[in-house]
Amino acid sequence: MISTPLSSGITKREKEILLLILEEHSSQSIADRLQLSIRTVETHRKHILKKTATKTLVGLLKYAIAAELIPGFYHQTGVKKT
Repeated sequence: MISTPLSSGITKREKEILLLILEEHSSQSIADRLQLSIRTVETHRKHILKKTATKTLVGLLKYAIAAELIPGFYHQTGVKKT
């Protein structure tokens, strides 16, 4: 079961880092881009994995799709939105 964004408690900064991870940026690249230390980025990564109850990049991608966090990506679940 994938956590929802509301129950996961992901912060704005964690979401920003999550999207960069999904764009295949390394921790060093993310640190440089956001002007953070690499240690801070690695801590955010650890928190993201814990909050989303995932262990891998594939798990993070599945979470992001289900939570509709990827701009412009549409995932049809078979449930109509009203």
